[in-house]
Amino acid sequence: MDLQITATARDCAGIARDSTGRVVFVEGALPGETVNVELVRVEKRWSRARIVKVLDPSPLRVPVSCIHRLAGCGGCDLLHVAPEYQLTMKASIVIEQLGRSDVAAPVPVLRTLEDDGGRTTVRSAVLNGKAGYRVGGSHEVVLPESCGAVDPAAEQLLLEGRYGEATEITIRVGSRTGERLVLVDGPATEVTVPDDVLVVSTDELDAGRRAWIHEEAAGRRWRISARSFFQNRPAGVDALVEVVGGMVDDLGANGPMVDAYAGIGIFAGTIGQGRDVHAVERGRDSLADARINLDADRVKIVGSAVENWKAVRASIVVADPAREGLGQRGVEVLTACDPELFVLVGCDPGSFARDAGLLAGAGLQLDRMTVVDLFPGTSHVETVGAFLPG
Repeated sequence: MDLQITATARDCAGIARDSTGRVVFVEGALPGETVNVELVRVEKRWSRARIVKVLDPSPLRVPVSCIHRLAGCGGCDLLHVAPEYQLTMKASIVIEQLGRSDVAAPVPVLRTLEDDGGRTTVRSAVLNGKAGYRVGGSHEVVLPESCGAVDPAAEQLLLEGRYGEATEITIRVGSRTGERLVLVDGPATEVTVPDDVLVVSTDELDAGRRAWIHEEAAGRRWRISARSFFQNRPAGVDALVEVVGGMVDDLGANGPMVDAYAGIGIFAGTIGQGRDVHAVERGRDSLADARINLDADRVKIVGSAVENWKAVRASIVVADPAREGLGQRGVEVLTACDPELFVLVGCDPGSFARDAGLLAGAGLQLDRMTVVDLFPGTSHVETVGAFLPG
């Protein structure tokens, strides 16, 4: 069928309606385009489709330069959009989602990355001993000949490493330290990588082995264990710390701080310097790193899910939850800290908007926000919002 694309969904798919009025989400389609599509999934109220042919292209459409994306690689799903428009597109999605939650959206600041060498954490499937990327919506694997989206030190391991009978691997590199690690899901006995690379299997970690690398970001050095959460590139950490720190400084917040979903301690170890901080994190590996990375005299590290934590009084709350966001319980716990400033870092526009609505219901209003291009070339949207008592 032919469809007219009228809007963009939160996953950056185009939105259209068919002749019956049913909503159709079309991956890779842009507002204003007319496209010929083939349905790939049909539900009661909506469908998903893929483009067969773009009949009337948007002026923002550009040729996809990556042969692997053209072959079906599920990564870098915004390469058909002019690079200078991608971040604007992401910001428009956040604004639309906030509107759905009845939250007034301030004009967003758009933040690109500086000194970016590409992704430093790469999760890959293994096919015949070689690392590759999943085809979108499939278990098939594309074996790349190159990948400009990742750090060169990671790209070498992606292309040249041999991983035997492993089913999946995770490559982690310290772009600014030169340290490299490969986490192998499956046997690690037939792995062939350069001698500088630390190889560890998930079975070894489950049995108690520890393995980590170091990275430099936001002006300091961090220990990062094989299974700890760390942003996908040091330039992203630089940007997030700068944005969150700028909000704290500009809005004059001072005093004790809570770093919720603290991970290895990025915000506690930067914005929290010189403050008394409660860093709340439930991941065992991240907690171990936080104890190395943070000042034990000023930071109390709490091993707990935020939802189960007993709130303490704090002037500043910084929350960086996983994709599902804070939810009702997370908002209840963290607003009980009675903060002067609440900074929410969200990696999903729908979850961010829902949480913004919950925070508004708890008396906190969205004062300003920045959309950070943490994953250039992809539909991933990272939003930082500053909330003040209303």
